[in-house]
Amino acid sequence: MGKGLAVFALGAMLFASACAPVDRSRGTVPSGSAEDLRLADVPAADVAPVAARPAPTGLRVESHSFYSDALGRTMPYKVYLPPQYATDTTRRFPTLYLLHGMGGSDDQWIDVGAPVSAEKMIRSGQIAPLVVVMPEGETAYWVDHANGGPRWGAYVAVDLVKEVESAFRVQTGQTHRAIGGLSMGAHGAVQLALNYPGVFGVVGAHSLVLRRFDSAPAYFGDQQQWSQRDPMGLVKTKPQAVRAVALWIDIGKDDPWAPLAERFDRELTDLHITHQWHEWPGDHSGTYWSAHLGDYLRFYDAALAGVPAFGGRLVLPPLY
Repeated sequence: MGKGLAVFALGAMLFASACAPVDRSRGTVPSGSAEDLRLADVPAADVAPVAARPAPTGLRVESHSFYSDALGRTMPYKVYLPPQYATDTTRRFPTLYLLHGMGGSDDQWIDVGAPVSAEKMIRSGQIAPLVVVMPEGETAYWVDHANGGPRWGAYVAVDLVKEVESAFRVQTGQTHRAIGGLSMGAHGAVQLALNYPGVFGVVGAHSLVLRRFDSAPAYFGDQQQWSQRDPMGLVKTKPQAVRAVALWIDIGKDDPWAPLAERFDRELTDLHITHQWHEWPGDHSGTYWSAHLGDYLRFYDAALAGVPAFGGRLVLPPLY
């Protein structure tokens, strides 16, 4: 496994790759076409950039790569290590995997400020130290592609987890692993937790994008294959898998994907599946995600510590 240890100091954090979805109900682009993928999450020119945020002294973000058996090639990833990683050399830490959106890369969570926020909150005692892994997912939706295509799901849930747990001092087991994502990555986080049960115990879906069959990329396959990759279908067929995780969903009120996310919230409620739901002012942009990094990190910290819920609206199953 090749590793390029390139520790780089993070300076000002600028917004990169804001995403704006296409309204398929009025569009005429054929679903699953190259144009459909290109238009799905394109940078929005009218979104204000994220304000620059100075990096704390000693912030440690590393660049690594490893060979993925599932993809048959070498893949890069970034990893944030908390201050205690260097000072307490016998300690093992929980892991948070953060997935980027279709318009982003393994730098997107860095660009919106996740490592900076984590460092500040750890140093101030607001959250416990954790390792944050930010992999590269290209425009593959983090799913195992249908009909023998690239296995992007196995790349994350099997290969990447194995790589991280052999290369870093992290805790192992479902209860010590969280996964979250924004936009395409939010879809990926939920889908991976359900299609690879037992791997991740905490799931965060931020600005969740849900693809209906007529707007899904071609690699989702036919309707039956699409249903095996669609979070709204998976929660019905794999209820025990979703009940085994701490689930969070949030979206901006002005996000064009909000109606489908709201429908997913209602579906989970009707199925009596415990989850947290937040709908805040904002759109589908880096400004929105940066504004809520503290909320996200507090959720992951609490859930990894076994705290069942806090804030927002928690939907609980009935007491019978």
